[in-house]
Parts: sequence; C-alpha cells; structure tokens
Amino acid sequence: MNGTASQLPPPANLAVAYTPFAFRPAFTLLLQLDGRFADIVRKAREPMIAQIKLAWWRDAFATEPALRPKGEPLLQAIGACGESIKLSALQDLVSAWELLLGEGEWSAQDVETHAALRGRAIFGSYAVWIGESYDVSALSHRWALDALRVEFPSKLSVPNNQPLPALPKGRKLRPLSILAMSVRKVTGLRLIGHALTGW
Repeated sequence: MNGTASQLPPPANLAVAYTPFAFRPAFTLLLQLDGRFADIVRKAREPMIAQIKLAWWRDAFATEPALRPKGEPLLQAIGACGESIKLSALQDLVSAWELLLGEGEWSAQDVETHAALRGRAIFGSYAVWIGESYDVSALSHRWALDALRVEFPSKLSVPNNQPLPALPKGRKLRPLSILAMSVRKVTGLRLIGHALTGW
C-alpha cells in the first residue's frame, strides 16, 4: 500500500485495503489527488488563484515524467504507478474540479458534468484495472454526487431523491461499494461489515 494512504479518510483507507495489491498505489493516488483538488476548491477565496493551481496540475500531468516539477510527492508518485493511471483519467479529475470554481451557485449542469468526470476518473479507472465488465457508470455518478453533498453541504444541501443504484456484490468491486456506502453516511461497524461480507 502507498505509504501515504493513511492521509486518506478512514473509509477511503478501508477501500484501499480491499483493493488488489497490484493496483493499491494507483487507486490510493487517485483518491489522494481527488482529495487535494477538493481542498483547493474548498479553500478558494480567489477563484483565479485556485484556477492557477489546478492548471499547474494539468500542465504537470501532461509533462514528460522526467521533466515534471520536483518536490510534489503526489506528482512524483505517478511515475511509480507505471502505466496504471492514464493521462485521460488525470485530466478528467482536474476538469471535474475546475467546473466548480467561480463565484456564486454551482449550476446543475456543472455538478452533473463534475460527477461524470470524477466518477469516470476514479471508478472507471478501477474497473479497467481489474478487467471487470460490470458497468460502474451509474454507481460512480451517484457516488460523486453524494460525495459532493458530504464535502460541500452548504453548496448541495438538498438530498438526492433518485433511486440508489445497486451495489456490486463481487469481491473485486468491493472498494467501489465501500466508497459508495461511505458517502451514504454508512459508517463504523456497518461499513466494516459490508467490507467483509458485501452486504
């Protein structure tokens, strides 16, 4: 497991623990980057400054690995993941968070597009790694929307009343179902029980 996995929230660490060993560093890194970008948006008093920070990441991702800026552990960790994390996933993740910059209310369209991009970057990447044919798009989209409600309650305070997508029962997809349940406010022993049994 990535040595910095403990920087993740406990539910994310639990999801990482159930990730196949070969993909743990890459999955951990995607979750860490997602958390970093969320933090940039959360602390953005000047949207232009936040935009510059996210643009720096976008440019760094597109730079040849040997030429990437030094001193940023998460950026350096991308190289250690080999070809696991595609550039398109990294770009999707940055784009997802860029949509939520700016003053005023988030538009419904921006929130929906954010959820699609963020879900594809994280859940979609994981599904490709494990070679799973299960369509994770509905689950990933709902996870991203519910995660926003947890992370930014003042921005998305209205509950999502749409039916919950079914959780995958297979062990290979357990990390994704753990993440999905955690943003549905399932915690503690109930979440651990799900991790162990799938129920």
